[in-house]
Amino acid sequence: MTSAQEAPGAEEAPGYFVIAMGKLGAMELNYSSDIDFMVFYDADQAELAEGVEPSSFFVKLTRELVRLVQEQTGDGYAYRTDLRLRPDPGATQIALSTDAGLTYYESFGQNWERAALIKARIAAGDAALGAAFLDQLAPFIWRKYLDFAAVADIHAMKRRVHAFKGHGAIAVGGHDIKLGRGGIRDIEFFAQTQQLIAGGRHPELRTRGTLKTLARLAEGGWIESQAADDLGQAYLFLRRVENRLQMVGDQQTHIIPDDKNELDRVARLCGFSDTDAFGDALLARFKLVEAHYGALFEKIPEQQTSRPELS
Repeated sequence: MTSAQEAPGAEEAPGYFVIAMGKLGAMELNYSSDIDFMVFYDADQAELAEGVEPSSFFVKLTRELVRLVQEQTGDGYAYRTDLRLRPDPGATQIALSTDAGLTYYESFGQNWERAALIKARIAAGDAALGAAFLDQLAPFIWRKYLDFAAVADIHAMKRRVHAFKGHGAIAVGGHDIKLGRGGIRDIEFFAQTQQLIAGGRHPELRTRGTLKTLARLAEGGWIESQAADDLGQAYLFLRRVENRLQMVGDQQTHIIPDDKNELDRVARLCGFSDTDAFGDALLARFKLVEAHYGALFEKIPEQQTSRPELS
């Protein structure tokens, strides 16, 4: 490759860009997060030597990028990487052409991918090309009309909530602070669901960070201010606990320990001298989040008889 010193502008990697996803995209990384990203290229804009095949070149370049970021050395490693949020990861290369990406989302994109792209951010490479690519995806992510597929997905999510409602008490030890009932994912999903519904007609809701999104939803009257405050405070508390869990052994864990000594240690790391008080604080947050999360779906109508226009 030509170095940035040898070619003016090469530091911007013409024709090649990295899209940060998930918590990397939203700038909400955990203490022991892996980083989710996707890589795309435009062969027509890439400045490659004659005879170099773009797909092979950019796949090799991406492999080298991944190696540099996650390789374990004597000084440790930077980040674990995950490229599985790209289109059809089981069948595609780790670097895709922009045309292939756009075709996939236009033809096969699913609602969970719309939700994932809410947090998409250009992190490296050709920023102008990346921004243009995300602009082209905007109609897929932010629909002015709530289509039947999206309604069906939301209804399925609602049924899942109802299936678990009232079954299985929330506990402390052994509870998954990220994916468990009343956990971090419920707060994120609470915000993202309403972004998918309303973001097409209300650009001010097209935010990446969870806390900012909750604030925007409250400002626009989509949720009560109390709900935004409750969920925002719960999010900060649960993320703080999540980070403390991961500080022990630098493990990407989200499970609150069952062992009393380990639970005591986590409680102390979170600033609690009393482990019972720590457990009570966790339970209170889980139950509060669960209540708001369930209430959201009570407001979504069971049936839609026409293609609704968002007001």
